[in-house]
Amino acid sequence: MLIFGGSGKSSVGLDIGSHSVKVVELLRSGKGIKLSKYAIVELLPDTVVDGEVINRDHLVESIKDALTKSGIKTKTVNSAVSGRSVIVRRIPMEKMTEAQARQAIHWEAEQHIPFRVDEVSIDFKILNEESSPGQMEVLLVAAKKEVINLHRSVVQGAGIRSSSVDLEQFALLRAYENSYHPSADECVTILNVGSDNTNLVITKGGVPSFNRDIAMGGARFIEAILRTLSVDYSTAESILKGDLPEGVSEADVKSAVSSVLEELSTSVRRSFISFQASGESSRIDKMLLSGGCSLMAGLAETLSEHHGLPVERFDVLGDIELDGSLVADEAAMHSVEAVIAVAVGLALKSLEPGSLDIDILPVEEKTRKTRKTSAAASPVLSILSWAPLGLIVVGVIVLFIHYTGLTKTRNQLDEEISQKNTEISSMQQQVSRQQDLDALEAQLTEKRAAVNALSLEQKSTVYILEYLVRALYPEQAEFAEESGKSIYLTELSLGDSNLHISGIARTWGDIVAFQTRLEETMPDGVNQLFILTDFGQNYNVAPVVDAGGGETRYQFSTDIGVNQTSLEPLVGDYAGI
Repeated sequence: MLIFGGSGKSSVGLDIGSHSVKVVELLRSGKGIKLSKYAIVELLPDTVVDGEVINRDHLVESIKDALTKSGIKTKTVNSAVSGRSVIVRRIPMEKMTEAQARQAIHWEAEQHIPFRVDEVSIDFKILNEESSPGQMEVLLVAAKKEVINLHRSVVQGAGIRSSSVDLEQFALLRAYENSYHPSADECVTILNVGSDNTNLVITKGGVPSFNRDIAMGGARFIEAILRTLSVDYSTAESILKGDLPEGVSEADVKSAVSSVLEELSTSVRRSFISFQASGESSRIDKMLLSGGCSLMAGLAETLSEHHGLPVERFDVLGDIELDGSLVADEAAMHSVEAVIAVAVGLALKSLEPGSLDIDILPVEEKTRKTRKTSAAASPVLSILSWAPLGLIVVGVIVLFIHYTGLTKTRNQLDEEISQKNTEISSMQQQVSRQQDLDALEAQLTEKRAAVNALSLEQKSTVYILEYLVRALYPEQAEFAEESGKSIYLTELSLGDSNLHISGIARTWGDIVAFQTRLEETMPDGVNQLFILTDFGQNYNVAPVVDAGGGETRYQFSTDIGVNQTSLEPLVGDYAGI
């Protein structure tokens, strides 16, 4: 925070979105507040996707550009996070003091958040000191330390520091409270339509009653406009901001985005049903629209028709005065207001403490801030009591030099810790991706084995018979040739793991040669297909004289084991795997 002219305190709010970076400086001016400086810098596509920073270097440079463009000179800002890693719950607790609740909140949090307590940073606010006899209602806020550390590292990369980390929905509530001064029973919905995400906050009397992040925003509307109206991207963005080009009517825009708008409206309706089911209020008085997409032609009217309540532009600045250098036409300022709502709410945090001041910086960082602001005067007082004035001066100088050195070392260590935390978070993401790949590979191996087994079951009979024929007639080119056969089969039966054959051979040697060829049959080059020893051979040999009374032949029968493992390489090749 900066001091101007000895009495004008300033506060800076930094809002990092998926489409742009917004920075705002508010200045205390007498009894009022003035918007003295601001800047909006658009990001390259895919810099931030689903809340995850993809192009960190570009994001850091964009924050620096926003500060330079606005002329804001500061070392600290109020910033915010949102998304699936942030949890907000209204929970009951046994009635106790705030100090006692701070000691007990971690035990209570274990019952209400889906993360391990040591993985999150926690803050809370007592909403109702006596919601029922012996009970109080508490707003519990938790965010994963990994997300906060990544957020802080990006801010620090731009040469500044987050003095507090808030939630985007609470920043919107703070801006609403400052502009509208709501009554205790007034129930209002704030819909902040961003590029990729939409914040929905329902507040009653300035206190959050319900909040939800809807995973859709302006990017979906732009896709629909590009697809339907056949305009370029720049024109589609202008249409989204309410600037209709020649030949495009408001009806054309409503028709182009109707399906996306219906999807958004359905998500809003479900949120209203969940809120009203809680029993806190049966009515919602009106809806306020903010965000870069809130000026789209027909958006307010359509939402009003769908939900049967007044829908109007969120007057973010309200009583906030504009610096003379920022005076612009009303339409232009409305466009700016729609985008800077979160940043204004963050900047208000240091100027107008509200009913809901949450800071989800990790405890160790809050402790470090407290140490910096506390004065260590007790050693000096001791010296003043017992030492001459000259010794006091020397002692103070030595202590100051030592303290300065320790502070510098501690800051360096904090920066190194922050960098290591960032590296650890990145490594954890890589490990998680590798585990997913390993799981997919295991599934593929299992399916491959199943395909092999099925293919083996379907084709093994063909291969067994083929190799049996090769053993019977190793030199015969065509099965139709009947002359010259030394051995042939008269009976064959094939089971799962055994083969029974009967046949007639010219000589006993032909039977032995046939057995030898069977034992040498190895389709995979390693394992025998036919196993004769395991089952024991049972040759029933009987001379048979042909009908002409000429040559004597030998009738035989035998059982042969079948090792289908030797066929697996052939089945795998034919299966194409």
